[in-house]
Amino acid sequence: MIELLITQQQRELAKTFYPFDVLNGSVTKGKSKIYGAMGEIVAKDYFLSKGLSVDDNATYDYDMIVNGYKIDIKTKRINTLPEPYHNASIPAWNIKQECNFYLFMNVMMDLSKAFILGYKAKDAFYRQATFNQKGEEDHSGWCYKTDCYNIKVDRLKQLKL
Repeated sequence: MIELLITQQQRELAKTFYPFDVLNGSVTKGKSKIYGAMGEIVAKDYFLSKGLSVDDNATYDYDMIVNGYKIDIKTKRINTLPEPYHNASIPAWNIKQECNFYLFMNVMMDLSKAFILGYKAKDAFYRQATFNQKGEEDHSGWCYKTDCYNIKVDRLKQLKL
């Protein structure tokens, strides 16, 4: 896992990053879009700082192309530090995206830090993920707000840049 401090410049950019109010299928009805924006901004800045080629002309299918690979970034807002037993998730309505990899991130609710949890090839993710239905409870008693596929953070591949 890679922990990154979020800069004021990144916070300001995130406020204006998306040209829409609510993403189709949003569980939080747009209230968390700043966290999704922050995940994309921090990931792009991280990849660029490592000298990688980044094309961030996002499509429905992916958020950016990094060194020729189509990457879709999945970000969750958090209020506690990420743990290996936490879930990396993809809503069930969102499984048809044409990407090569998913990059999973967490962003602290106060926008102070972001965490690159790891990545998974799309096909490997669905082979290894567990399906959970809306209304089901996880190990901690948290109730799923939508049908989704989940994999534990410790099963993700770590970036080695």
